[in-house]
Amino acid sequence: MWAHSKNQLGVRHRIEDHLRGTAQLASRFASSFGMAELAWWAGLVHDGGKCWQDWQDKLLLVEPTGGRVGLDHKSFGVQLARRHGLKPVEFAVAGHHGGLTNRGQVDDLFGEDHAHQQWLRQGPWADAERKLRVVVPEMFSRVPPPPGEFGPDGDKMGQDFLLRFLFSCLVDADVVDTQAHRDNAAPRVGPDLDAAVVLDRFLARRADFLRRRQPGAMDARRERIFAAAIAAAEREPGIFRLTAPTGTAKTIAAAGFALKHAALHGKRRVIVSVPFITITEQNAAVYRSLLDPDDADGEPIVLEHHSHVEMTEPGTGDRHHSWQRLAAENWDAPFIVTTTVQLFESLFGRTQSRMRKLHRLANSVLVLDEVQALPHRLLPQIADALRILSQRFGVTVVLSSATQPAVHALGPLKDLHAHEIVPEPEAFFAECQRVRFEWRLDSKPTLGEIVQAAAAHPQALMVVNTVRDARTAFEHARQDGPDGTTVLHLSTGMCPAHRQRVLASVRRLLRDREPVLLVSTSLVEAGVDLDFPAAFRAIGPPESMAQVAGRCNREGDLGDRGGLVVIFDPADGGLPPSYPTQIRKALIHFGPEKAEPEDQTALAAYFPELYRTLRIEDRGSPAKVIAANRRKWDFIAVADGPLKSIGGTQRDRDLAFRMINDDTVPVVVPYGEVAARRTVQQCLVSLCGPQPDMSALRQLQPYITTLRRRTTQRADIAANLDPVIGDLLQWHGDYDDGYGIVLESREEDYLL
Repeated sequence: MWAHSKNQLGVRHRIEDHLRGTAQLASRFASSFGMAELAWWAGLVHDGGKCWQDWQDKLLLVEPTGGRVGLDHKSFGVQLARRHGLKPVEFAVAGHHGGLTNRGQVDDLFGEDHAHQQWLRQGPWADAERKLRVVVPEMFSRVPPPPGEFGPDGDKMGQDFLLRFLFSCLVDADVVDTQAHRDNAAPRVGPDLDAAVVLDRFLARRADFLRRRQPGAMDARRERIFAAAIAAAEREPGIFRLTAPTGTAKTIAAAGFALKHAALHGKRRVIVSVPFITITEQNAAVYRSLLDPDDADGEPIVLEHHSHVEMTEPGTGDRHHSWQRLAAENWDAPFIVTTTVQLFESLFGRTQSRMRKLHRLANSVLVLDEVQALPHRLLPQIADALRILSQRFGVTVVLSSATQPAVHALGPLKDLHAHEIVPEPEAFFAECQRVRFEWRLDSKPTLGEIVQAAAAHPQALMVVNTVRDARTAFEHARQDGPDGTTVLHLSTGMCPAHRQRVLASVRRLLRDREPVLLVSTSLVEAGVDLDFPAAFRAIGPPESMAQVAGRCNREGDLGDRGGLVVIFDPADGGLPPSYPTQIRKALIHFGPEKAEPEDQTALAAYFPELYRTLRIEDRGSPAKVIAANRRKWDFIAVADGPLKSIGGTQRDRDLAFRMINDDTVPVVVPYGEVAARRTVQQCLVSLCGPQPDMSALRQLQPYITTLRRRTTQRADIAANLDPVIGDLLQWHGDYDDGYGIVLESREEDYLL
């Protein structure tokens, strides 16, 4: 009997080999959180239904064409799990192809009615069991007992995560064992982090980098942060806070903490999660230079994984990218750099592709960088995830930010102590004040007036709240700016290649002390390493105002408070929908004659007040609805939203766990010189052919921006768009060399 058709060498996969191979791998994966026995049995039963003779006959029938068998093979394992009271295995096996579902859809596997169920029991299930009792007898003789943690008095939220991690072990083991058959090779499971060796390499390379760089005014302070992180790593695992000003090298300090903590406490890997892809790319490059082996043939340490990384197809001969493609599917690497979207939508997701990686989180160090950017509406559920990861799965969590959100004021974390990595952070912030704030809130200047004020400085940054405002201010500056000043612009209306070219120009102008005015959305605050002497920021949440201060006198070369940050309230400016409430609460604590945006005492009062005003823990809030659906093991409702009406099919996506509410689509834009545009056209042709070359997507990434789906459906916009492949679109409208894609001005065009 066979589990899979012939591989590249003409060998079929024996069912007993696949079931035992999957069981062994699943057991190995689950051992890190104490569920090896249950995972082993789930792997043993997951494909048991393939022993049904009709399934075997159909496999041989479709084998020549590579088609799908299309007959049920998972209900056998589901009913066997129910027979033995193993509800977690029921759900895991039921979802091992299509994803975790809910009780109703699991029950549907038992037949449409009593007659159908009797046919299943007397036909396919009985046929499969007769054969399996001969070839895999341990499936029936070594049934594990129901885990006590899944009892009626157990932690319901913890049970939800235990099932998610069990499912992760099963589907990853299934895929790894199946791929091994296809490749006619042993299953590929990479080594865990050798933290002691990697830590030594990291410390040596960091020291060498510091010896070669030009000394700076901030060096002593950054060294103190790093020393504090290394010292704190000796503490017992738990939840830690790295609270330090912007520009104090928290990225490197967090890595030092994570590696030493892993070495001392036997952690299996380090996972660094950041809110923006731009930071992911930037941080991953830094970590690779510090951690990856010198030997070109050595196995890489750092894996960068986010939605815009295009993996090389197998067989291209590029060994590094082949490793990256395989490892990214299940985070089978020692040091992961990813996005918070990828991390949390996997934790609260339901599909195989999303959740294969989850078991890799167990017994790891998880660094959440720029944690202030997490969406407020989901914070209670994110806090609960951190609680469970820390208490049940041995994860040490590091919350890194200059403006720490008050997650410990939320229910799930109220009883968990967080260790401060930097002793007395308030005193350190007072010592590191590199800017002075000026507030222009009462006069309500226009964007044009602020442009004039900013342009009076030889080098200045101006940050506004919406894409529309950025374009308006940029046009003012382009028309009325002083002679000799280079005026540049940054926003999400520009493709990555365009933004990178602008950033390179800005850095060169700053370095050469040439006049420059950069107008940007909050995009520039996303960990972008720039150092202006003056910055102008439209009023916003305190964390945003603090971030722009981090792009001003960043290196401290102008002395204490030598940088100038002007906070203004533009008369003709727009706001994202979430900003008015945040600003109202912020102005209670921050402003002239009040605290500055990085004031730790004021932030500690502001965030809990904001959460109460937003009612993020109230009944009916997204977090509460998600919690209720987690308790019911309704994984579809958690990931996709509950049904809007009884008996309906539409789901309320506003009540789903979605890190980004806006539904966007990728759009290829006409940017670049002749050679670049020729490359774009060649890639589009190869994607639109009868056999699309998917590797062309990787070449297109620098020329892809995103638009809201609802924007693309407007008649005036849709007329300039053509479909390419999947949801990828091509833009035929105007693309301005200064500010990017040209759309009709709309208030909702903003970047958070």
